[in-house]
Amino acid sequence: MNWRRGLLLAGVHLAVAGSLIVWMEARDAQYRKYADSESAKPPLQATKQEDEVVTFDLCSLIVDYSPQEQIIQLANIPTLYLTGWHLYCPPRWSLDGMLHIEYGRPSLTIERRGDFGLLAVLLIQWLLIGGFPLIQPKSWWKEPGAFIALCTVIALILVLIPGISWLARLPMLFALFAWFYWFGLLLWKSLRCGWWLVRQRTAATHRI
Repeated sequence: MNWRRGLLLAGVHLAVAGSLIVWMEARDAQYRKYADSESAKPPLQATKQEDEVVTFDLCSLIVDYSPQEQIIQLANIPTLYLTGWHLYCPPRWSLDGMLHIEYGRPSLTIERRGDFGLLAVLLIQWLLIGGFPLIQPKSWWKEPGAFIALCTVIALILVLIPGISWLARLPMLFALFAWFYWFGLLLWKSLRCGWWLVRQRTAATHRI
């Protein structure tokens, strides 16, 4: 295992994800403060209307995630699958699902539990992906894990620039394609390894 490479990629992604999470927590704190101040105001007297009950499936809604959330999500597809981090309706078996974080963030305490869980799984993910590269090309950036890290850093720089923060989604789109490539490589190497084991066992049986 290449521990140095694994620690490097894990450190890069932890730094990016950690800084974005702190940024979003500060933003959410301001929103909560504004919502509390608005709820403290006396309600306006409304005209009498007939009560109407409208029901719809919240999980079927199209959610527009912020650029900060999309950077973390698209840079860490396996971690997103396991944790369901900031998904509107996370699966019940995921970390956010077990913490009952649905339809937004219920409280700052539970939100931080989900964030710490994300960072822990993210650390393990990049230690493994970085430590066991599926290919070793001559150019470092042609390896999927390194290319995803490069796209993530570029997206972080773009999201920090006012007025063009929406451009951060572009490098993350390339990171998504790199994930498809990585999963394809993993499947191909797994099948090839399985075929090699079958051939070895078959050859050993014929010798007997």
